[in-house]
Amino acid sequence: LLFYPMIAATAGLLSGAQMIRLFHDQLVNKPAGLMERDSSVGWHVDAAYWQTATSRSLLTAWIPFQDCDEAMGPIAVVDCSHLWPDNEWMKTFNDRDLEKLEQSFRTNGEKIEKIPLTLKKGQVSFHHCRTIHGSMPNRSQRDRLAFAIHLQDETNHYRKHVDAKGKETLHINDLLCRRGPDGLPDYSDPEICPVLWEAPVGVAV
Repeated sequence: LLFYPMIAATAGLLSGAQMIRLFHDQLVNKPAGLMERDSSVGWHVDAAYWQTATSRSLLTAWIPFQDCDEAMGPIAVVDCSHLWPDNEWMKTFNDRDLEKLEQSFRTNGEKIEKIPLTLKKGQVSFHHCRTIHGSMPNRSQRDRLAFAIHLQDETNHYRKHVDAKGKETLHINDLLCRRGPDGLPDYSDPEICPVLWEAPVGVAV
């Protein structure tokens, strides 16, 4: 799936990029039978975890490994929230109080519309790195297994970032990627962040 060309090509068309590289990937299991509070995922923004990335055109492809209805707690997005400023503080994946988090959205005066992405096996959804998203509890009798592929455009590179407490931000890529001539992590390292798609020569995306 990581190297399936249609996924990266779709990310390229959505972002307007000339090249798509892997940024990171995660296999996520939401087991059945947990307490509801323990199987929800807090509203959060991916960009909050990717402060060392210069680009804000990063996308995530979310791929369920089974039909995923609302009972399974599919990924849910807040419509158009990628256009709202000032939500990159939302490093709140593990905050299970979804209602309280909703009160803290900086909506730019827009209405909050939450959309569960109920997908069939074989379907893929894409969301922007600034999209507010999370998921409700898995109330079904089956584990919910999904693959998240985080994708970067050709302009993305590492930048040093220090949080509000003065601590330098670290992404797992910073430990895995080779170092460039400047001694900084190289997010174009072909071993860790391989190219998955390039726009055809002479074709505008």
